[in-house]
Amino acid sequence: MKFPDGSEIIYCVRASVAPWFDNNYVEKKFEVRRSLILKMPHEASYAIEHMVNKCVEHGSILHKKCDPINGHISLEKTAFCHGEDIHVRWELKTEKSVIEHFTCKLAQLIEVRESDPSNYLATRRFFSFLKEQKSTTNSSISLVVPSECLISIPMSLWNVLVVKHHIVLEIKMQKRKQPVVFKYPIIICNEEVAKHKRPREPVPVFKRVQDVDDDSDDDDDYDSEDEEEDPPRRDYSVDIEKLSVTNVTESEQRPLERADVGVTFIMNSAQPQELRSLRLLLTGEVRVGGLWYEFLRFKAIANLSHKTLLSPGEHNFRFQLPFADSQYDTSILPPTLGDEIRYMIHASTESLRKNVFQQRCELLVDRFIDTWAKEAYKPPYTEEYGATNIHLSQRCFKRGKHVIVALQGSEPRYVKGSLVQKKRLRVPNVKLDESYCSQRTVRVVEEEIRRKNHIHVMHIPFNIPPSIEICYWNVLQIDYHYDVEITLEGGHTHNHSIPIWIGCTEDNLLVPTQPDELLPENSLVVDEPYEELPEFEVVHSEDTHEHPYWVERINTDTYYQN
Repeated sequence: MKFPDGSEIIYCVRASVAPWFDNNYVEKKFEVRRSLILKMPHEASYAIEHMVNKCVEHGSILHKKCDPINGHISLEKTAFCHGEDIHVRWELKTEKSVIEHFTCKLAQLIEVRESDPSNYLATRRFFSFLKEQKSTTNSSISLVVPSECLISIPMSLWNVLVVKHHIVLEIKMQKRKQPVVFKYPIIICNEEVAKHKRPREPVPVFKRVQDVDDDSDDDDDYDSEDEEEDPPRRDYSVDIEKLSVTNVTESEQRPLERADVGVTFIMNSAQPQELRSLRLLLTGEVRVGGLWYEFLRFKAIANLSHKTLLSPGEHNFRFQLPFADSQYDTSILPPTLGDEIRYMIHASTESLRKNVFQQRCELLVDRFIDTWAKEAYKPPYTEEYGATNIHLSQRCFKRGKHVIVALQGSEPRYVKGSLVQKKRLRVPNVKLDESYCSQRTVRVVEEEIRRKNHIHVMHIPFNIPPSIEICYWNVLQIDYHYDVEITLEGGHTHNHSIPIWIGCTEDNLLVPTQPDELLPENSLVVDEPYEELPEFEVVHSEDTHEHPYWVERINTDTYYQN
């Protein structure tokens, strides 16, 4: 679908053997079409008759100059398909003014949800009239539903799109600039709906715009429909006091599989009342620089029938979170990362379109990664540089344990180890995805080398996320490097950057114990003396006042005067 502002909805499938950030893929677009066959019996198959008793521009709180319109407007039904005639009939009379003409229009409203962190149902609206017909004498008008008219879409996945239709009847009266307008919502569907007479006895009928194949229990967005323009006044209120995540298991691999949200609310009323529209919204959000987008969205609603009343006071209700389903499997979800990646739970008793939430809480999501997931990191690893070399028995480690590096050589004097985290966040685009990359040093350990074969050990913090290569929606990638800086006797350094893998399962490594080879006190380690002292030159300068009469060179860096 394309919209007047140039934006559009596209479906495609992509195949690639390269990482997603290389944007090297083959793409094939395909079309998705919505169908709507109403469940029967439906309220839209009955005729509606609107009794008109309207005062037109009386100009004050008194009705001295009122020009009333009385009568009725009727439609045979309110559900139509493409190519079908919409018959609108009326019998209206006025007391003073003369009606010039009637105009009947078929209106289409398209709402597209925008990305807005401050309003979870912010939308852009596109309004148009698809068909228009005028009448001056007749008491009815017929409109044909055009083929370009979209079907009614009151709900869609993630509230991306809403399509609504109305019949608008405008009455133009003499000596009045603005017409009198009456609007009636209708449904555009794929199959013709037969009109029926409303039974005398009330029978259960479907009222929502729901396809025959839709299951109400599986419909995630059925609570997004607009409430009544003038909701009934209530002499009670519902205040949400607390949100809490419960039933989090101790399993490190799937801790949120049975998690739910407990909602504590207070019914403020004098008499037992029914619970209407207790809504829950769970979102997974990413903030990348100045960009914000969602990668997870789950909605739920609690309604109790009029036969179930809640007494005044405090009550509790539990919502099951969707992590038991494969779509939101925690094994591929990105973990919580401060303000960059977070999961928020919102609760409200109002329509989500009002963007009023009484309580919020954060859901902490961790990531479980196998320590032995990367085959390339299992074998021993050695790097040699000059007279020194470093050795690792493996490069996969468990968080909360240790990185163990063996240093060999006679010249190293100091070693500095740094655990470096490299993070890549996805910035989604239509054609080419971009990346927001950052790097930080998680921990630094410096120590003096006082033995020939030194074992360098760093403790890995437990509260860091593990290495992540595959992630839901390609939201996040995390790599770790262990940088080793070795300072030798002469003062120069050797630098090594070793890719490592940090997981959550046991790495089978133990920190080796070794005796501390302390050097004797007051001892000086020097190079072997030269057989013949090298020649040197004493440079005279203006700042030289006394010249040494004898200088002995002990090594290449140190001078002593006797």
